[in-house]
Amino acid sequence: MAPTSKLLKLPDRGWLLVASDLHGNLRDFLTIVALFERRQREDSGGYLLFLGDLVHGPYLPLEEWEDVGAMPYLRGRPYRDRSPAILLGLSELMERHPGRIFTLLGNHEHAHIGGPRTSLFARDEAVALEQRLGVEASLWLASLIKSLPLCALAPCGLLFSHAAPGAEHLQPAMLDLVDYRRFAPPHRSSRSSKGTSSPDAVARLLGQMLWTESLPPAQAERTLAAVGARVAVYGHAVVAAGYQSIGDQQLILSTSFGMEDERKHVLLVDLAMRYESVSALRPGTELLPLYR
Repeated sequence: MAPTSKLLKLPDRGWLLVASDLHGNLRDFLTIVALFERRQREDSGGYLLFLGDLVHGPYLPLEEWEDVGAMPYLRGRPYRDRSPAILLGLSELMERHPGRIFTLLGNHEHAHIGGPRTSLFARDEAVALEQRLGVEASLWLASLIKSLPLCALAPCGLLFSHAAPGAEHLQPAMLDLVDYRRFAPPHRSSRSSKGTSSPDAVARLLGQMLWTESLPPAQAERTLAAVGARVAVYGHAVVAAGYQSIGDQQLILSTSFGMEDERKHVLLVDLAMRYESVSALRPGTELLPLYR
Protein backbone atom coordinates (compact mmCIF):
# COMPACT_ATOMS: atom_id res chain seq x y z
CA MET A 1 0.00 0.00 0.00
CA ALA A 2 1.25 3.47 -0.84
CA PRO A 3 1.48 6.01 1.98
CA THR A 4 -1.52 8.30 2.26
CA SER A 5 -2.06 11.68 3.86
CA LYS A 6 -1.61 11.72 7.63
CA LEU A 7 -4.91 13.64 7.83
CA LEU A 8 -7.97 11.73 6.70
CA LYS A 9 -10.74 14.07 5.55
CA LEU A 10 -14.15 12.52 6.12
CA PRO A 11 -17.21 13.34 3.98
CA ASP A 12 -19.95 15.81 4.87
CA ARG A 13 -22.85 13.40 4.51
CA GLY A 14 -23.81 9.93 5.64
CA TRP A 15 -23.21 8.37 9.05
CA LEU A 16 -20.05 7.33 10.84
CA LEU A 17 -19.56 4.51 13.35
CA VAL A 18 -16.47 4.93 15.57
CA ALA A 19 -14.75 2.32 17.76
CA SER A 20 -11.54 2.37 19.78
CA ASP A 21 -8.84 0.09 21.21
CA LEU A 22 -9.76 -3.53 20.45
CA HIS A 23 -6.36 -4.99 21.37
CA GLY A 24 -6.92 -8.30 19.70
CA ASN A 25 -10.51 -8.87 20.89
CA LEU A 26 -12.02 -10.73 17.93
CA ARG A 27 -15.48 -11.03 19.52
CA ASP A 28 -15.77 -7.26 19.87
CA PHE A 29 -14.42 -6.74 16.34
CA LEU A 30 -17.05 -9.05 14.87
CA THR A 31 -19.78 -7.34 16.91
CA ILE A 32 -18.72 -3.94 15.55
CA VAL A 33 -18.61 -5.28 11.99
CA ALA A 34 -22.09 -6.81 12.39
CA LEU A 35 -23.44 -3.51 13.73
CA PHE A 36 -21.91 -1.59 10.83
CA GLU A 37 -23.12 -3.98 8.16
CA ARG A 38 -26.63 -4.17 9.63
CA ARG A 39 -26.94 -0.39 9.54
CA GLN A 40 -25.34 -0.31 6.09
CA ARG A 41 -28.09 -2.57 4.76
CA GLU A 42 -30.66 -0.12 6.12
CA ASP A 43 -28.80 3.03 5.01
CA SER A 44 -25.94 2.51 2.58
CA GLY A 45 -24.29 5.86 3.32
CA GLY A 46 -22.25 4.66 6.27
CA TYR A 47 -18.57 4.66 7.22
CA LEU A 48 -16.60 2.86 9.93
CA LEU A 49 -13.59 4.33 11.72
CA PHE A 50 -11.27 2.51 14.14
CA LEU A 51 -9.17 4.78 16.38
CA GLY A 52 -6.09 2.53 16.38
CA ASP A 53 -4.72 -0.19 18.66
CA LEU A 54 -6.49 -3.03 16.89
CA VAL A 55 -3.63 -5.36 17.78
CA HIS A 56 -1.76 -6.74 20.81
CA GLY A 57 -3.91 -8.40 23.42
CA PRO A 58 -3.40 -10.97 26.17
CA TYR A 59 -1.88 -14.07 24.55
CA LEU A 60 -2.02 -16.18 27.68
CA PRO A 61 -4.16 -18.95 29.21
CA LEU A 62 -7.61 -17.68 30.15
CA GLU A 63 -7.25 -18.90 33.73
CA GLU A 64 -4.59 -16.22 34.27
CA TRP A 65 -7.32 -13.58 33.96
CA GLU A 66 -8.16 -14.36 37.56
CA ASP A 67 -4.87 -12.80 38.65
CA VAL A 68 -6.06 -9.21 38.05
CA GLY A 69 -3.71 -7.91 40.72
CA ALA A 70 -0.74 -8.83 38.55
CA MET A 71 -2.31 -7.39 35.37
CA PRO A 72 -4.89 -4.72 36.25
CA TYR A 73 -5.93 -4.31 32.60
CA LEU A 74 -7.34 -7.86 32.58
CA ARG A 75 -10.89 -6.76 33.25
CA GLY A 76 -14.09 -7.86 31.61
CA ARG A 77 -14.90 -11.08 29.78
CA PRO A 78 -11.72 -13.17 29.29
CA TYR A 79 -10.38 -13.46 25.73
CA ARG A 80 -7.22 -14.63 24.02
CA ASP A 81 -5.48 -12.33 21.57
CA ARG A 82 -6.70 -12.84 17.99
CA SER A 83 -4.84 -10.02 16.30
CA PRO A 84 -4.08 -12.08 13.15
CA ALA A 85 -7.77 -12.88 12.69
CA ILE A 86 -8.71 -9.21 13.18
CA LEU A 87 -6.18 -8.13 10.57
CA LEU A 88 -7.56 -10.67 8.11
CA GLY A 89 -11.10 -9.59 8.95
CA LEU A 90 -10.20 -5.93 8.46
CA SER A 91 -8.70 -6.68 5.04
CA GLU A 92 -11.82 -8.56 3.96
CA LEU A 93 -14.08 -5.82 5.34
CA MET A 94 -12.23 -3.17 3.36
CA GLU A 95 -12.67 -5.25 0.21
CA ARG A 96 -16.41 -5.63 0.83
CA HIS A 97 -16.88 -1.91 1.52
CA PRO A 98 -14.23 -0.04 -0.49
CA GLY A 99 -13.67 3.54 0.62
CA ARG A 100 -15.85 3.15 3.72
CA ILE A 101 -13.57 1.47 6.30
CA PHE A 102 -10.80 3.50 7.96
CA THR A 103 -8.25 2.85 10.68
CA LEU A 104 -6.04 5.42 12.39
CA LEU A 105 -2.52 4.72 13.56
CA GLY A 106 -2.27 3.70 17.22
CA ASN A 107 0.85 3.45 19.33
CA HIS A 108 0.64 -0.37 19.22
CA GLU A 109 0.55 -0.40 15.40
CA HIS A 110 3.38 2.14 15.38
CA ALA A 111 5.59 -0.34 17.27
CA HIS A 112 5.76 -2.40 14.06
CA ILE A 113 7.27 0.36 11.92
CA GLY A 114 9.80 2.05 14.16
CA GLY A 115 7.80 3.34 17.12
CA PRO A 116 8.49 2.52 20.77
CA ARG A 117 8.10 -1.20 21.43
CA THR A 118 5.04 -1.89 23.55
CA SER A 119 5.24 -4.50 26.31
CA LEU A 120 1.84 -4.78 27.97
CA PHE A 121 1.50 -8.54 27.47
CA ALA A 122 4.92 -9.52 26.12
CA ARG A 123 8.43 -8.16 26.41
CA ASP A 124 8.12 -6.98 22.80
CA GLU A 125 4.57 -7.25 21.48
CA ALA A 126 5.54 -6.33 17.92
CA VAL A 127 8.06 -9.17 17.71
CA ALA A 128 5.62 -11.60 19.35
CA LEU A 129 2.89 -10.81 16.81
CA GLU A 130 5.24 -10.90 13.83
CA GLN A 131 6.51 -14.33 14.89
CA ARG A 132 2.93 -15.58 14.85
CA LEU A 133 2.20 -13.95 11.49
CA GLY A 134 5.29 -15.10 9.62
CA VAL A 135 7.43 -13.10 7.20
CA GLU A 136 4.97 -12.52 4.35
CA ALA A 137 2.07 -11.43 6.55
CA SER A 138 4.39 -9.24 8.65
CA LEU A 139 5.52 -7.41 5.51
CA TRP A 140 1.88 -6.90 4.54
CA LEU A 141 1.14 -5.56 8.04
CA ALA A 142 4.03 -3.09 7.88
CA SER A 143 2.80 -1.86 4.50
CA LEU A 144 -0.72 -1.40 5.87
CA ILE A 145 0.48 0.47 8.94
CA LYS A 146 2.65 2.83 6.91
CA SER A 147 -0.46 3.84 4.96
CA LEU A 148 -2.60 4.67 8.02
CA PRO A 149 -3.55 8.28 8.73
CA LEU A 150 -2.68 9.85 12.08
CA CYS A 151 -6.01 11.62 12.57
CA ALA A 152 -9.33 12.21 10.84
CA LEU A 153 -11.27 15.43 10.43
CA ALA A 154 -15.01 15.59 9.77
CA PRO A 155 -16.85 18.73 8.57
CA CYS A 156 -19.41 18.02 11.32
CA GLY A 157 -16.90 19.50 13.79
CA LEU A 158 -15.17 16.35 15.06
CA LEU A 159 -11.45 15.60 15.10
CA PHE A 160 -10.56 11.94 15.64
CA SER A 161 -7.22 10.56 16.78
CA HIS A 162 -5.89 7.56 18.68
CA ALA A 163 -4.77 9.53 21.74
CA ALA A 164 -5.46 13.14 22.71
CA PRO A 165 -4.30 15.39 19.84
CA GLY A 166 -1.72 17.05 22.08
CA ALA A 167 0.26 18.70 19.31
CA GLU A 168 1.63 22.07 20.30
CA HIS A 169 1.17 23.43 16.79
CA LEU A 170 -1.25 21.13 15.00
CA GLN A 171 -1.66 22.22 11.39
CA PRO A 172 -2.72 20.10 8.40
CA ALA A 173 0.44 21.02 6.48
CA MET A 174 2.61 19.99 9.43
CA LEU A 175 0.89 16.60 9.68
CA ASP A 176 2.09 15.63 6.23
CA LEU A 177 5.69 16.28 7.31
CA VAL A 178 5.38 13.48 9.87
CA ASP A 179 7.66 10.51 9.22
CA TYR A 180 6.53 7.44 11.15
CA ARG A 181 10.18 6.40 11.46
CA ARG A 182 11.04 9.57 13.41
CA PHE A 183 9.57 9.61 16.91
CA ALA A 184 10.21 11.83 19.92
CA PRO A 185 8.54 11.40 23.32
CA PRO A 186 5.71 13.90 23.82
CA HIS A 187 7.40 15.75 26.72
CA ARG A 188 10.90 15.99 25.32
CA SER A 189 12.50 19.42 25.45
CA SER A 190 12.41 21.36 22.19
CA ARG A 191 15.20 23.88 22.83
CA SER A 192 16.99 22.86 19.66
CA SER A 193 13.91 23.28 17.47
CA LYS A 194 13.85 26.15 15.01
CA GLY A 195 10.21 26.71 14.24
CA THR A 196 7.19 24.44 14.28
CA SER A 197 8.20 22.53 11.14
CA SER A 198 11.68 21.54 12.34
CA PRO A 199 12.43 17.79 12.31
CA ASP A 200 12.43 17.69 16.12
CA ALA A 201 9.06 19.44 16.39
CA VAL A 202 7.52 17.12 13.78
CA ALA A 203 8.88 14.02 15.55
CA ARG A 204 7.51 15.31 18.87
CA LEU A 205 4.11 15.92 17.23
CA LEU A 206 3.95 12.21 16.38
CA GLY A 207 4.70 11.28 19.98
CA GLN A 208 2.05 13.68 21.24
CA MET A 209 -0.61 12.33 18.85
CA LEU A 210 -0.03 8.71 19.89
CA TRP A 211 0.63 8.89 23.64
CA THR A 212 -1.10 11.91 25.22
CA GLU A 213 -3.95 10.82 27.50
CA SER A 214 -5.83 14.13 27.78
CA LEU A 215 -5.38 17.87 27.26
CA PRO A 216 -5.87 20.96 29.41
CA PRO A 217 -9.00 22.72 28.10
CA ALA A 218 -7.09 25.74 26.80
CA GLN A 219 -4.73 23.56 24.80
CA ALA A 220 -7.61 21.52 23.42
CA GLU A 221 -9.29 24.73 22.27
CA ARG A 222 -6.14 25.89 20.45
CA THR A 223 -5.59 22.50 18.82
CA LEU A 224 -9.16 22.25 17.58
CA ALA A 225 -9.23 25.83 16.33
CA ALA A 226 -6.14 25.16 14.21
CA VAL A 227 -8.03 22.57 12.15
CA GLY A 228 -11.51 24.09 12.30
CA ALA A 229 -12.99 21.45 14.63
CA ARG A 230 -15.02 21.75 17.82
CA VAL A 231 -14.64 18.37 19.60
CA ALA A 232 -11.72 15.96 19.86
CA VAL A 233 -12.69 12.27 20.05
CA TYR A 234 -10.02 9.75 20.97
CA GLY A 235 -9.32 6.50 22.80
CA HIS A 236 -5.97 5.24 24.19
CA ALA A 237 -6.96 5.62 27.86
CA VAL A 238 -9.43 3.21 29.48
CA VAL A 239 -12.35 4.99 31.14
CA ALA A 240 -14.62 3.02 33.44
CA ALA A 241 -17.97 4.22 32.06
CA GLY A 242 -17.07 3.58 28.41
CA TYR A 243 -16.85 7.29 27.63
CA GLN A 244 -15.75 10.42 29.46
CA SER A 245 -15.98 14.10 28.62
CA ILE A 246 -13.27 16.60 29.52
CA GLY A 247 -14.68 20.08 29.41
CA ASP A 248 -16.76 20.96 26.36
CA GLN A 249 -14.28 19.81 23.73
CA GLN A 250 -12.86 16.35 24.53
CA LEU A 251 -14.46 12.91 24.53
CA ILE A 252 -12.57 9.73 25.47
CA LEU A 253 -14.17 6.62 23.99
CA SER A 254 -13.58 3.09 25.37
CA THR A 255 -15.05 0.43 23.11
CA SER A 256 -13.30 -2.77 24.12
CA PHE A 257 -10.02 -3.18 25.98
CA GLY A 258 -10.13 -3.27 29.78
CA MET A 259 -13.91 -2.92 29.83
CA GLU A 260 -16.86 -4.93 31.11
CA ASP A 261 -19.28 -5.75 28.28
CA GLU A 262 -22.02 -3.51 29.65
CA ARG A 263 -19.62 -0.52 29.70
CA LYS A 264 -18.26 -0.84 26.16
CA HIS A 265 -19.39 1.97 23.85
CA VAL A 266 -19.23 3.04 20.22
CA LEU A 267 -19.97 6.44 18.74
CA LEU A 268 -22.48 6.95 15.92
CA VAL A 269 -22.63 10.40 14.34
CA ASP A 270 -24.46 12.08 11.47
CA LEU A 271 -21.80 13.56 9.22
CA ALA A 272 -24.26 16.15 7.89
CA MET A 273 -24.83 17.66 11.34
CA ARG A 274 -22.63 20.09 13.27
CA TYR A 275 -21.45 19.11 16.75
CA GLU A 276 -20.39 22.21 18.66
CA SER A 277 -19.59 20.59 22.01
CA VAL A 278 -19.35 17.25 23.77
CA SER A 279 -22.90 17.73 25.11
CA ALA A 280 -24.18 17.28 21.55
CA LEU A 281 -22.94 13.67 21.66
CA ARG A 282 -25.83 12.19 23.63
CA PRO A 283 -25.94 8.86 25.46
CA GLY A 284 -28.41 6.57 23.73
CA THR A 285 -28.31 8.55 20.46
CA GLU A 286 -24.68 9.11 19.46
CA LEU A 287 -23.03 7.23 22.34
CA LEU A 288 -24.28 3.65 22.10
CA PRO A 289 -23.47 0.53 24.11
CA LEU A 290 -21.69 -2.11 22.06
CA TYR A 291 -23.75 -4.83 23.75
CA ARG A 292 -27.39 -4.11 24.51
